[in-house]
Amino acid sequence: MPEAMSAVRPRIRRNDVLLALGLAVAQGAAVVLGGVVVAEFRPLLPMITVLLVAESLALMLWRSRPLACQALVWSMETLIALMVPIGYSASGLGQLVVSFGIGMRLPLRRAVPLLSALALTGPIISYGREPASPWQSIALLLLIELAIYLLPMLGGAALASSRRYEAALRELQRREHARQLEVALIQERRRLAGELHDVAAHHLAGIAVQAAAIERLAEREPAAARAAAAQLRGQAKEALAGLRSVVGLLRRDHEDGAAPPGLAHLPALIESIRELGADIRMRADEQGPPPRLSPQEETAVYRVAQQAISNALQHAPGAQILVEVQGSGDRLLLCVTNTAAQRDPAEPGGGGSGLTVMRERAAAVGGQLEAGPTRQGGWRVRLSLPLNREEEA
Repeated sequence: MPEAMSAVRPRIRRNDVLLALGLAVAQGAAVVLGGVVVAEFRPLLPMITVLLVAESLALMLWRSRPLACQALVWSMETLIALMVPIGYSASGLGQLVVSFGIGMRLPLRRAVPLLSALALTGPIISYGREPASPWQSIALLLLIELAIYLLPMLGGAALASSRRYEAALRELQRREHARQLEVALIQERRRLAGELHDVAAHHLAGIAVQAAAIERLAEREPAAARAAAAQLRGQAKEALAGLRSVVGLLRRDHEDGAAPPGLAHLPALIESIRELGADIRMRADEQGPPPRLSPQEETAVYRVAQQAISNALQHAPGAQILVEVQGSGDRLLLCVTNTAAQRDPAEPGGGGSGLTVMRERAAAVGGQLEAGPTRQGGWRVRLSLPLNREEEA
């Protein structure tokens, strides 16, 4: 957008005042020197000096009010053109400055016609004063005037265009930075939502299993019911601790140094589920070295297994659960399979957020997740994660 259209008008700066004073001194000295060298100027020396000094002082407005400054400068130079001998340009250094300012503040469609018309003033006055003057002199004077008026204007327009381009580029960079921040915030929210869901679902599923066991044992085996109640209390404490840790992540700018859970933590997870009374076992491929996974991949595999087990405990009470891990070849396969439910679940089916979280985790590390019923009436969750992707790249 042209600077002339901006709502904020630039103020007169100290540099503008110093420029005006400097040009006033320089042009006054030039006129005095010219009067000494060129005899034709001597009678006009006082008046021309006054006009040029006034023109120079008007340049304090070249940035804040370029059109008013141009009007003052043009008026002074028109008066000078009426006094100087034919063939001399009346345009001084002041016109160079004000033309530059107009180029910066006005669009070219307005600046070019305006300054071109003003540039014709000197030749027209010279021709009017001396119609018989050689046309070569008038033509040369016209070229000089056009150069004085238009060339600085083009320079100012180029500078203004460059500044507008840089401002637009900065705005684009600002918007892109804001967009990246928004994407990062969305990803972080999804990650924290997944963590919260994983922690809550895992422990609450265990609590549901224990509550169902207490209901069955309360009358027949009070001692066993009390033991189950103790485990239930422990599960509730673990759930509370897990939720507090996730809330702590929301309050901190960075995570602590604790290592995230991974493949090595799966046996402990299976054992903790088994202690709840669930029929669960793990089968791992022990041939060859363990697969090399990044921390993000390790966490994704662990969380998918944890969520799949929690779903099985919640939706298929009493079912047998098998966790299989195979890391041979170029892929890591994780399968969590459960048989059909042995009794009705305590709660009806959920909203499917667990599957959504698992799919998002798999996609985040380049894996694929499949989930669906088995022929025997159970359910299987299968995660396929490519290995050695960096080496292939």
